[in-house]
Amino acid sequence: MKSTNLKIGLFLFLAGGFSFSSCTTDAELFAGISSNMVTVDAEGSTLITDIGLKSLSNGTDALTAEQSDWLKFMREEEKLAHDLYLSLSEFYATTPTFKNIARAEQNHMTAVLTVLTSYAIEDPASSENGVFNNADLQALYNTLLEKGKVSLVEALTVGALVEETDILDLEKVYDITAGDDLKTLAEALNLGSRNHLRAFAKVLNANGVVYAPVALKADDYTAIITSGWEKGNAQCNGDQIGSGKKYGQGSGKGSGKGFMGGK
Repeated sequence: MKSTNLKIGLFLFLAGGFSFSSCTTDAELFAGISSNMVTVDAEGSTLITDIGLKSLSNGTDALTAEQSDWLKFMREEEKLAHDLYLSLSEFYATTPTFKNIARAEQNHMTAVLTVLTSYAIEDPASSENGVFNNADLQALYNTLLEKGKVSLVEALTVGALVEETDILDLEKVYDITAGDDLKTLAEALNLGSRNHLRAFAKVLNANGVVYAPVALKADDYTAIITSGWEKGNAQCNGDQIGSGKKYGQGSGKGSGKGFMGGK
């Protein structure tokens, strides 16, 4: 993990600036995220089902240090999203998006914990809301929370940024020669992050704001945001925002930097 890249991403966001898996996964991605592995509500909040969680609990060989570090980082990054949205839901109680997605992020934290436990890796996540063992994530949480308190639009923008960077950090699973269980976990979480990015952009749009991506390439962001909710097995449903190509037509990967940093 490189804190330098994280700080660069945060600077770009604060300054106003901050291909993936798809509805039909490309050859590099773990094939066959089943529609019974995720549930998606009408507003895009995405849960990984119990069936999905149990199917991931098959760790047999020890992970490399890099794989273990990635898994522990994702546990705390999912916690950052959960804790941030939960806190923001208290400031914007009339906007259910934060509370709904916070519930989904709790589910995502559990998914990561399931795999951590299967490999007998100690859980790095604190049980206290807003507290992180990773110092960079702690600083990031504090900064984003204060920014989100400024206004509803700022809070929704913060949410969209978190989902953008989560997508990029999840994609790093392909840089660490991970097995199918880590790839499946990453793809399921990535599907959720794409849906949650759509959800935040949709509410911003309803508030008269067109979100401009900070971490993702513009074309990759457009491809995501102009397709509906993903429900597994190439099922895309729901409202689209704007117009453009459907996500999943290409096979390239984004080149932006997530909170975790570059290679």
